[in-house]
Amino acid sequence: MRPFKLIAGVTAAALLPAVGIGWLVETSPGFAQSANVGGAPPFDLADSKVVSEGAQLFRQSCTAYCHGKDGGPSRAPKLRAAKLERTYVYSRITKGSPNGMPGFETTMSRENIWKLVAYVLSLANAEDK
Repeated sequence: MRPFKLIAGVTAAALLPAVGIGWLVETSPGFAQSANVGGAPPFDLADSKVVSEGAQLFRQSCTAYCHGKDGGPSRAPKLRAAKLERTYVYSRITKGSPNGMPGFETTMSRENIWKLVAYVLSLANAEDK
């Protein structure tokens, strides 16, 4: 019975990223995540000007292939109505994901990454159209 458990566990771990729920692996107890990822934001993430600038960056960088317009469902998980932690969003944008999202750490300024974080977090209260 032991080999079956091992095979089932390996199969489940391999399938998680493929079905778009790789975040389960990263939020499991064995995944170390720093509470201070990216340091403190350089501005208020709820500021409407910051959110607006983040929305503009999102439309330029994130909707062409993976995330739908305004964070709706597409090839990647939808961001609308998602309750995400700011450190998780910052880390995901900077480092990317194992299931295909590129990291923007070397191509985008820290300030612009935080603007994207502000926009993504603002989508938590958005409802699908």
